[in-house]
Amino acid sequence: MNVEKTIEFILQSQAKAEERANRAEERANRADKRLDRLERIVTQLAVAGRRFRSDVRLFQSEVREFKTKVEEALSETTDKLNALIEVVDKTTRHNGKERK
Repeated sequence: MNVEKTIEFILQSQAKAEERANRAEERANRADKRLDRLERIVTQLAVAGRRFRSDVRLFQSEVREFKTKVEEALSETTDKLNALIEVVDKTTRHNGKERK
């Protein structure tokens, strides 16, 4: 009778251990699937990051080019404005001398 209980206990213990092992395997499989998904996401993020970096570099280049053009236009405008001021200045001085 003692032997039968011992055998029954061993069988129950073995069944529980197998059940725990099966649950652990299921958890491991789910974890593997999550890991695979995360790896795909990280890869997609890396590709998007490279694309974004390329777009930013292109934009920076365009901004530098635009800045150069604006600086050139501002310089030309400043030169023309200074010339106009000089003409107006001479005209007002000339007109002022004639009036006196």
